[in-house]
Amino acid sequence: MPANPHPKRRDFLKTAAAGAAGAMGISALRFDKLFAQTSGGWVSGMQVNPAIDNQRVICCHDPKMLGNYPSSGTVSMAFTSQNSYVDAAVVNSYMDQMAMQLAQKTTAADAWSTIFQKPASKTWANTKVAIKTNAIIATGNHPRVAVIKRICDVLVDQLGVPAANIVLYDANSDASKCYTTYASLTDATKIRAVVSVKAQSLGGQADVTIATATKTMTGVADFVNGVTDILVNVAVLKYHGGPSSAPHPLFGSCSMCMKNHLGTFINKGSETGAGDASATGLHTLEAIIEINKHPAILGGNPVRQQLCIVDCLLANSGNAGGNADARVDRLVMGTFAPIVDYLTAKNVLFNPTAMGGKVVTDYLNNYPKFLTSFDYAETSPLQWIDLGTGGTSTGTGGAGGGGTSAAGGARTGGTSAAGGAGTGGTSGAGGVPSGGTNAAGGASSGGTSGAGGVPSGGTNAAGGANSGGTSAAGGAGTGGTTAAGGTTGSGGTTSGGLGGTGGAATSTASASGGSARTGGASNGGGTGANSTGGSSGTSSATAGHGNSESGCDIAGVDRRATRWGAMLAFGAVVAEKLRRLVSGNDRSS
Repeated sequence: MPANPHPKRRDFLKTAAAGAAGAMGISALRFDKLFAQTSGGWVSGMQVNPAIDNQRVICCHDPKMLGNYPSSGTVSMAFTSQNSYVDAAVVNSYMDQMAMQLAQKTTAADAWSTIFQKPASKTWANTKVAIKTNAIIATGNHPRVAVIKRICDVLVDQLGVPAANIVLYDANSDASKCYTTYASLTDATKIRAVVSVKAQSLGGQADVTIATATKTMTGVADFVNGVTDILVNVAVLKYHGGPSSAPHPLFGSCSMCMKNHLGTFINKGSETGAGDASATGLHTLEAIIEINKHPAILGGNPVRQQLCIVDCLLANSGNAGGNADARVDRLVMGTFAPIVDYLTAKNVLFNPTAMGGKVVTDYLNNYPKFLTSFDYAETSPLQWIDLGTGGTSTGTGGAGGGGTSAAGGARTGGTSAAGGAGTGGTSGAGGVPSGGTNAAGGASSGGTSGAGGVPSGGTNAAGGANSGGTSAAGGAGTGGTTAAGGTTGSGGTTSGGLGGTGGAATSTASASGGSARTGGASNGGGTGANSTGGSSGTSSATAGHGNSESGCDIAGVDRRATRWGAMLAFGAVVAEKLRRLVSGNDRSS
């Protein structure tokens, strides 16, 4: 018998339900794969932190961090002298604000608690942390003390990690030669951590297999053996073309977080002094990429390397071995080293304006391999968010009267997308207005702000749009409608976002009645439920899982990123269909 071209409504509903369940299953599988954390190192599509987009990188630019540092003619000075000029209070404040932007949270405490994740089987009191610094003695350009101290203060004072469980190391150049006088396990005015002689306080070295290495290599034993739970990578900004005998430029012309691990992996025998005391076996771009995929770095559950920082207060523009020769006045923060390095190279090292007139031209096209080797591209929706005074930012959602800002980035005198602030205001989850106040999402001139930012004198739906208009990526202003699939971050919407699979809005919504979207998903930090009356709620779910969520908004309620969200959405559609059948108002076939 031929198939019935006009199936009964009952059969239609059964078929639709089966189709939705199948789609939901596919979505769940894709979600599980994308955010799976593994003990085996890098896998395609993995997120370092399910609540934070790998592609989000925060930059802070403010000369006040270096206080009254002398003019550029005397940039090159000893490490002890450099630290004497750093204003630790300003650095602390900005690092907190950067963490808030990175995690899309409205308080520093929530942000740091989102960034740092311990194994489920442990308490913070028995969690082990390592901080990788760059202590190469041939240069005076090391991560400044205030930057490392802030990380230790957060771990000790907020999370409760014992200072004795935090190890500062450089297995190649020996951190103890730079930081011992600045450290104490009991003095809160110093770095509260163990300063290791090479990797001695981390179990020494253990044999590793690096396929692209030219020598037999070892790695920090406590990483290789899974003893260390959290790794923080704190690098400095340096031009690096590689050894003179190698094809130029060998390392993508830069030395930051990825190359910093040539102090985690070294030639076998170096730790005992019996061999070549360096990591020369890894002096190729291919080897650097391989070690940054290694289980010692990206293994663990949660992933071991959880935070990457580039101290760009001072930088080397001409070589990797000499003293700093450029005052840059910046800090950079992200969770995924390849993208942190790529965006910092592009926006700072290869930008003569950012480098104080220093020009780095010998970079050719190698540094985009930081992206392509990890399944990203230069066309990916990378987010470079610039905080502080006079900064500019590019990436997803930039907008700008007087400047550009991405994903809620705050800038003096500018306006931002993805967090939508009115002209002249600043926005973003925890955006940094110069001399202003900072609410959830920043505040614009004359207005107050919820998690989505508010234009001057008006109100705004989640997704940040000026009153009377419609916003990109799903945000709606008063009277506007939301775009299907628009994504919202804690601070607003990012342009061009992708909605989760299976979500459905039950009605057209506006700023005055809560936003509606089909499958709208939060950008990293989860979606906040919209409050009635037009302003977005200030809450942000801590378990949000980026742009793969399958949640839906029904009557202003955020359904979390689970298969249940899709089921609820489908249930709402089926219920409406049944209501129409019963009432006789269903005229569809």
